[in-house]
Amino acid sequence: MVSNLNTIPAIPGTMPQFGGETDELLTQMAPVAQSLPGAEPPDDLFAAIEAELDAEPLQPTQVQRADEGTWEQRSEFVWKKILTQDPDTGRCMYLLRCLPGARIKPHVHNRAEHLFIIEGEFWMNDKLYTAGDAQCSLPGTEHHEITMPNGCLVLVSA
Repeated sequence: MVSNLNTIPAIPGTMPQFGGETDELLTQMAPVAQSLPGAEPPDDLFAAIEAELDAEPLQPTQVQRADEGTWEQRSEFVWKKILTQDPDTGRCMYLLRCLPGARIKPHVHNRAEHLFIIEGEFWMNDKLYTAGDAQCSLPGTEHHEITMPNGCLVLVSA
């Protein structure tokens, strides 16, 4: 139990909000500290703190290097490489490599999908998208056939 705040050494720079008035504040707060009932920390407190500090993060960072992962053929001219995937939500980020002449069938999105065109171009719903363009399809969005006359590389988050 802390019985006198004056016995706690102030570490320089740890209380910047008090400026140089730290000693005076501690002196003023000493009676308050003395009036508090005594309390001992639980026996396992430090073990619990150490376990928390040593534990793996709840959602560790996922890293995939450029030369890692597998390209999966989705159709004659379309390949997909998953970069990250959240097992809880099913959302993932992936690259879509489409060779010239590729087509994606009409479809409706059941959740939001974000695209960023890295290289090349494609036509979707009568609009041309080229390298550097970004597009978001909200849930319920309907796409007619998507065509890639010259091919493209697209980053997708869905």
